[in-house]
Amino acid sequence: MRTHDDFMRDADATSSPLHHAPDRSPDEDRRKKTRTIHPASQTCRDWMIVSGNVHYARDQASFVPSTYTPVHTPIKSNIFNPLDEMVVAGIGTVHLTVPRGVNDPSTHTIVLENVLHIPEALCNGFNPLLVGSSMSCLADRWEGCDRFGRGMWYGTRFCGLGRLVLAPGPDGQAESDLIEGREYTLSLYVSAQEKAAVAEQVQAQAQRQAGGMMGQVNGIGMGQGMMM
Repeated sequence: MRTHDDFMRDADATSSPLHHAPDRSPDEDRRKKTRTIHPASQTCRDWMIVSGNVHYARDQASFVPSTYTPVHTPIKSNIFNPLDEMVVAGIGTVHLTVPRGVNDPSTHTIVLENVLHIPEALCNGFNPLLVGSSMSCLADRWEGCDRFGRGMWYGTRFCGLGRLVLAPGPDGQAESDLIEGREYTLSLYVSAQEKAAVAEQVQAQAQRQAGGMMGQVNGIGMGQGMMM
């Protein structure tokens, strides 16, 4: 799977005068050059509270490795760069350890499933409605409860929006790519057709892996037969 650094090297290559792509039109070249891939020396810990119909993460390191499946699916609604399609590079599960509330520092883990990996994202997007949580907007914070009324998470104001408060991590709060005073649109809506395209690639990957495992099993069986 391509890493964040791989995307950065590609971005540098396309901005070089030595790079030549004869199969692309000038319009396509211009859109490619406007795409912004954000260098990340640390995994992004900005989980902004969004609506829409998906969660998304900027860095592959955010995912539980065993759940991650690489894909390559263009998404027409690009909230980070309206001049270009956005590419979903993978999908998987993310675990977020969070305190339950301002007055309840006990922590628990929220499991986000079917999170889209979007390397060009400015941040991560946490959609509370997809984890069965309520969402209340107060004067100084956002907060959510489960169906029993117990706190699940809370967020504080950041860049005019809400940012999920995480339990302290080993790398602390990494420097943010979001800038105070600037307005952002971070809620992402993915069409049913685009979701289906991602699902088809995931299924194809699973079938290829199953076929490879079957081939290995058959090879072992043949080898054992020869030894006998």
